[in-house]
Amino acid sequence: MGDPEQLPPTNFGERTIEDEENAEVEADQESILDECLSANLPARSLRWHYRSRFESLINFSNQRYYKGELVTFPPAKTEDRALRYIHVPNGIYERGTSRVNREEARAVVNEIVRRLQSPDFASRKSSLGVVTFNGPQQRLIEDLLDEARRVNPGLEPFFDPEQHHEPVFVKNLENVQGDERDVIIFSVAFGPDAAGRVSSQISSLNKKGGHRRLNVAITRARSELLVFATLRPEQIDLGGSNSRGIADFKLFLEYADKGQSALAREIAPTGRDTESPFEEAVKEALEKRGWRVHPQVGVSGFRVDLGVVHPDYPGRYLASVECDGATYHSHATARDRDRLREVILTRLGWRIRRVWSTEWWQGAQEAAARLHEELARDLEQDRAELSSREVTASAALEPSPPSLAPVNIASDAAQRRQDSVKSESNPAPDFSIDEVASGRPVYAYAANNGAKPKPGSTYEIADLASFGSLNARRFYETGYQAVLKQMAAYVIEKEGPIFSDLLITRIARAHGFARSGGKIRETILAAIGSGFPTSKQGEDTLLWPMGVQPTDSVDFRPASLEIRGLNDIPDVELIGLAKAISRDCQDSEAALLAMASAVGVGRITDGVRHRLSKAIDRFSAV
Repeated sequence: MGDPEQLPPTNFGERTIEDEENAEVEADQESILDECLSANLPARSLRWHYRSRFESLINFSNQRYYKGELVTFPPAKTEDRALRYIHVPNGIYERGTSRVNREEARAVVNEIVRRLQSPDFASRKSSLGVVTFNGPQQRLIEDLLDEARRVNPGLEPFFDPEQHHEPVFVKNLENVQGDERDVIIFSVAFGPDAAGRVSSQISSLNKKGGHRRLNVAITRARSELLVFATLRPEQIDLGGSNSRGIADFKLFLEYADKGQSALAREIAPTGRDTESPFEEAVKEALEKRGWRVHPQVGVSGFRVDLGVVHPDYPGRYLASVECDGATYHSHATARDRDRLREVILTRLGWRIRRVWSTEWWQGAQEAAARLHEELARDLEQDRAELSSREVTASAALEPSPPSLAPVNIASDAAQRRQDSVKSESNPAPDFSIDEVASGRPVYAYAANNGAKPKPGSTYEIADLASFGSLNARRFYETGYQAVLKQMAAYVIEKEGPIFSDLLITRIARAHGFARSGGKIRETILAAIGSGFPTSKQGEDTLLWPMGVQPTDSVDFRPASLEIRGLNDIPDVELIGLAKAISRDCQDSEAALLAMASAVGVGRITDGVRHRLSKAIDRFSAV
C-alpha cells in the first residue's frame, strides 16, 4: 500500500551547500511499492479524496499526477480561494551562504502570529503547519517563532501537544509526508539573490522524481494553503533544465497565483452542461421559478448535479439538488450513492435536496413545486439566522437589559430523552461521519451497550443563540448573574460533564469576548455557584448536569476535531471508551490504537499515549 506519486522522507533537506550546488544528485530511493509495480502485480487505486475541503487544494495534483481520476467534493461556495499566492517583493535568497530568505521568513511568522492570536483560531480548533523547501529556511522560521513566543507567551499553547490537539509544526518537504493541518503555509525561500540572479537549482526538485516531493508539499492542507514566495513563476527559466519537478513547480506557482486558468480549464462558473434530459428539465423548472442554477458543480469525477445559487450571497450556494442521474448511477454501491455522498457534502456546508426521476416523470409540476417550496424554506431559514446574528451583534452595543427567552432545562432534557428513544428504534448507519470526512476510521462506541459495541450519541456544542440578545456591557453587573447562571445550566445540561474552563470559554465567546481572563472567569464562576454536581480531574473541575451523580465512567460521545479535541474530553469519558473497546481488543496496545482513532488523533505523541494508557489502566483496575 502506498502512493507512487509521493515518497518516503530522505535527508536531502539537510544536505550541505557543497552537496546541493556541486554534487551530482542521486537517483530516487527504491521502495517495496516500486518493486511491486515494476513486477506488474495487480493494483487497485483508492480514488475518493477526503482531506481537502476545497477542490483547489487537490486539483493541481489530481490533474498533473493522478490523471484527474481522484474523486473530490466541491464546497458550498461559488468562489474557492483556499489556495493563494502571497508575493514577498523585497525578499533576497542568500544563495551559497545561509540559503535562506529572511524577508519571506518574517512574513511567514507574522502571518502565523496573526492567525494564532485570532479568536476564531482557538474557538474553531483550527491547526496550522509550515512547509519549507530546505532545512535552513525551516530553522530560520523556527528561530523567529521562538522569539515571537517569548514576546507573547499566549502563543505557547498552540505549540504544546498537551494543550492543542494538533500543535503548530515547521518542517521541510523531505520530512513532512504523512502530516496534515487545516492551514498550511508554504515558504518557497528560493528567488533572486542579491545580484538579481535566479538559480536553476531549486531544492530537490531538480533531481529525478522531484515532482513527487512537490506533490507531497502541496497536499498537506485541509482548508487553506498559502504560498509565500519572492520568486515569480515567470522568473523560472526552463531552458536550462529538463526537470519535471521544476516545470511542475513553475506551473504550480502560476496556478496558485491565477487559479484554474493556469491549467487551461474552462470554469465559467462550472464549465459544464447538464448530463441528462432529466437534469436539464429540473434546471429549467427551477430557473422558471426564479432560481439561479449551476449544473455539474465541481472539478473532478464527482460533481454536484445542480447547485442553487443563494439569492442574497452570490458567492455561495443555498443548496444542491441531487438527481439520480449519471453521477448517481456511476457509484458501485448504495452506500456510496445514498449515504457517503450526502454525509461528505453536508460536512462541506451543502444542504441536500433530492428529486427522483420516477417522481418527476409521474408528475413534473408537483415535483417541481415541492422542490421550490423546500428551497424557499431553506432561504427563509438562512435569512432568519442572519437576522438573529445581526440582532445579537447590535444588542452587544446597546445599554438596555438583554431580552432572554426562558429556557426550560427540564423539558429540554426530557425532549432529548424522548429523541434518544426514537434513535434506538432507528439505529444510526454502520459508519461514522468522521470516518467519511477525514479518511480515517473513527469508532463511536457506547460503554453500556450489549456484547457488540454500537455507535453512541454524538457530542454536540450547546447553541447559546437560543438565548437571544446578550449584552456584554452588563456582564459584570450583579443583576446579570441570573442570566449567566441560566446559560451555564444550559451548557452543562447539553455538554456535561464538561471542564469548567471550557464552560467559561463558551459563555465568554457568546458575549463577544475574545479571551476569558481572570475577571471574566471570576464573574462566571460566581454566577454558577455551588449548585451543580462536580468532580475533580487533577487540578481541573468537571461540572455535571443537575440531578446526575458523578461517576468514574460515562459513555464516550464521538465528535469531529473541529468540535472537540482530545484535551476537551474528560477522563471519565475516555474510561468509558476503553471499557467498550477493550471487549474487542486482544491487548492494551490494540486498545490504545483503537481509542486514538475514536477520538480522531492521527499521531500518537507521548502526551496522547499517556492519557489513553491511563484510561485503559483505570478501566482495567475497576
